[in-house]
Amino acid sequence: MNVSQIDTQVDLYKILTEENWEASQREEFLVLPAEDAAFIHFAKKDQLERIVSKYWIDVKAYVVLKIDSSQLIGRLVLEANRLGGDLYYHLYEGKIPLGAVMGIEECKAEKSWGGR
Repeated sequence: MNVSQIDTQVDLYKILTEENWEASQREEFLVLPAEDAAFIHFAKKDQLERIVSKYWIDVKAYVVLKIDSSQLIGRLVLEANRLGGDLYYHLYEGKIPLGAVMGIEECKAEKSWGGR
């Protein structure tokens, strides 16, 4: 485990398309979108609703994954977004092992994220 010194016991959430999630089932690590090339974006539970309404509202199907942060490989950093608002967890030089997924919620267009 190569996670930085910040709180690694926090529950983090990762949103993926159904396609990325399905592809991940055949791999050791999650298959991530291009948006996660520089660093991997995470959310805390209280940030999910805002993220879904801003970035995922027009996506027909996606999954919300609960991630065990203690199993992440890389440098986990808590930092402000570029507008200086909320603090978000980002994983640099890292990967998410498939085994770090502790929970899955599938979301369809007719069903919004229910973990609120």
